[in-house]
Formats: sequence, C-alpha cells, structure tokens
Amino acid sequence: MQLLSKKFEILDLAQEMMQKRGYNGFSYADISEAVGIRKASIHHYFPSKASMGVAVIRRYRKIFNGHLENIDKEEKNWLNRVNKYTKLYEPVLLENKLCLCGMLAADIETLPKILKKEIRDFFVDNVDWLSNNLKLHYKNISKKRLSELSWKIIASLQGAIMMARMSDNVDIFFFTAKELLIQLEKSN
Repeated sequence: MQLLSKKFEILDLAQEMMQKRGYNGFSYADISEAVGIRKASIHHYFPSKASMGVAVIRRYRKIFNGHLENIDKEEKNWLNRVNKYTKLYEPVLLENKLCLCGMLAADIETLPKILKKEIRDFFVDNVDWLSNNLKLHYKNISKKRLSELSWKIIASLQGAIMMARMSDNVDIFFFTAKELLIQLEKSN
C-alpha cells in the first residue's frame, strides 16, 4: 500500500507541476525533493519523464471523461451540458493552474511523440463530447461544422483561462464563458 500511495503522490505532484509550470518546467529532482525520495526511486515507478507524463495525462483524461459522463447523466438540456462543461475549468482557474492538456499543448513542439498523441486524444474526446451535445440543438448542420464549433468552445475556454491567469483577473474567464453560451444559444 505504501508503494501505491507513493506512486499516486508522485503523479499528483507531477500533475500540479505540469499545470503550473508546463512539462519542461520541472524535473525528477523537483519531485524527489518535494516527495522526499531519491530520484532513482522515482525511476522505479516511472522509468522516464515521458512515461510519467503519459501516466499523468491518462489519469487526467479518465477523470475528465468521468465528469463528462456525469454531466450526460445529470443534464438533458444541451446548453446546460455545455455550461457544466465550462464549469469544469473553474476549479483549475481558481487554483491558479491551467487545464493540464491546455498547458501541455503550449509545449507541444518540445514534447515526446507519445505525449503529443495523449494530448491530442484528450482533445478529440472533448470535441466528440461537445459535438454530440451540440447536435442535440444544431440538428441540421454537418459533422464538420459541429467539430468546428466544438473547437471554438475549447479554444475560447483554454484562451480565457490563460488570459485570466496571466492578468490575475478571473473575470476574464467568467465573461468569456458567459458570452460563449449566449452566442451558442442565439445561433442556429
């Protein structure tokens, strides 16, 4: 049990560091110091930083997709579902972090190939979920247009959280999310 809890502690810390500093902004030395174990011990759990990154992203994706499934179970109205989707960003913002995959997307050119794939898979899940929910309202538009609208939502929220964090003004995010929902409701 101790080994498993240490592994989760490493994953938690790696995720926090990635969300605040990016993938290139921390090392095994940072984690070993914070967790109180040797760097070699981290290699026991994660042979490489890339393997640690993959584990963090996969766990994050699984949790995020669980939230999306809960939204589908709890809410029948498409706009309320999208509103609840926007609210998934709020805790991250209020903790002065970025969405894990949004932060990593900023580092995309410097990341190992396997991490790029994991990040893209996370966003594909989001686009698919949003497209399926938008289809409930926009019944007569193409799959391509649903995908474009989904990417617009994601890009708007990711950008808003970055600008809110950079400006130290959370209202930027809340205003953007509200405007986005107004635009979606008004358009057909």
